[in-house]
Amino acid sequence: MKNLLVLLFAFMGITTFAQSSTEPQTSWGGVSDRKGQNYIYWGYNRASYLRSYIHFKGEGYDFDLKEVSATDMPAKFDPNVYFNAKYFSVPQFNARVGHFITDQFSVSLGWDHMKYRLTPTQTCILNGYIDTVKYAGQQYIGNFNNQQILYTTSFMDFHHSNGFNFVRAAAEYRAPVWTDKTNKYGLYMWCSGNLGFFLPWTDFTFYGERHLNWLHLAGWGWSASSGLRFEAGKHFFAQVGAQFGRSYLGNIMLEDGDKNARAQQAITFMERSWSIGTYFGGGKKKR
Repeated sequence: MKNLLVLLFAFMGITTFAQSSTEPQTSWGGVSDRKGQNYIYWGYNRASYLRSYIHFKGEGYDFDLKEVSATDMPAKFDPNVYFNAKYFSVPQFNARVGHFITDQFSVSLGWDHMKYRLTPTQTCILNGYIDTVKYAGQQYIGNFNNQQILYTTSFMDFHHSNGFNFVRAAAEYRAPVWTDKTNKYGLYMWCSGNLGFFLPWTDFTFYGERHLNWLHLAGWGWSASSGLRFEAGKHFFAQVGAQFGRSYLGNIMLEDGDKNARAQQAITFMERSWSIGTYFGGGKKKR
């Protein structure tokens, strides 16, 4: 994940340098004038998830869990974590770079670093098979036909704890809600359609045996976003947003040493976020 972030900021630096070295000196037209500008923002999120269905398959087990609930995993606020680049992936964050094609329409690429964990204690439905020899003496073994069970961490602990990572491209439209008379301050509503892929870092423990897997491509997803953005002057903005989407994960890694140990899952999510950002380059009118 650190490599992804380095590439993101390297792209921004190259773009800024290229524009600053080629654009003529011009005057700025105000917050309504964004055509040609780029932007970057960083912020944090909270996420909620609808109940879902998961299929687990590996050596000694092949079963479904139905109607499972999950939560996000927000990091408690600590300046030594939130303002330390070494621990940037501990909080749930959003990062994005974009470009305005017109004053209202922009395209962007970014990374939503959500987190996902099955609720540690809950009732759900178990259907399938768990080997009676390999897991002899454990609570749930044998064949199950849509049996209600009490899910606890003594049975399983399943989470995308180092990232339920949504890397997505977005097409965004913004519309003015209010601007001051000088056109230096404005409040805008924005909405976007998003499409991308999911790179989870899955932590899977089954009957006490833990597998901390690697970052991997597990599937794809879509979402729709909307929010409010306050713009102040040529460069600064702050925004709040909400996102609703669905992921289709057909290749979740369970045991990194076993290519056949995989899970499949579709997750419907709702994300709330708040961010600060800056505009740079472009967005200028000729003298």
